[in-house]
Amino acid sequence: MVTGVLLFQAIACAVLSGIVASNKNRNPAGWGVLGFLFGLFGLIAALVMEEVEPQEKEVSGRQSSRQSGAQEFDPDKHEKKCPDCAEYIKIEARVCKHCGREFSDEEVKRQVDERRKSVKVDQGGSEGKSGSRERRDEENYKSDDHDTEEILSTHDFNGVGICEDCDYTRGYAKANNYVCPGS
Repeated sequence: MVTGVLLFQAIACAVLSGIVASNKNRNPAGWGVLGFLFGLFGLIAALVMEEVEPQEKEVSGRQSSRQSGAQEFDPDKHEKKCPDCAEYIKIEARVCKHCGREFSDEEVKRQVDERRKSVKVDQGGSEGKSGSRERRDEENYKSDDHDTEEILSTHDFNGVGICEDCDYTRGYAKANNYVCPGS
């Protein structure tokens, strides 16, 4: 009888530890084993541990989407090839760091938009959605006489550097005077 109760307690602690660990982006199998072996102490350890951020994995040279699906495009992770020196620079770069070639604001914006479209198509997005979003985005670009801090305050960066509503980076919004449509 006592053995049955102890076995039930060990299994219950293992299952609960695994569930708690899974909710905190930890290995549920490993924490389940700890819950089984150490019982209530393993469950308490799983409860007090901190949550970790989910890891992004490389998939054939491209970044996979986050589990939440919120990340569609991050210009900081994309590069372009300088036509003068053939070196790679960030896609938002206005001046090549290798040869000093300058890119116009319109050229940079066009390159970023083209890359964004290609990433959406690669991720299974349709051209129709991308086109309607692009038309909506054109209305949100403000002239240079607007206050930068006011424009940035329309975004919800939440410490990750990407607006949760429009998926643009802080640098892109600042450089292009982009007002978030979700504000």
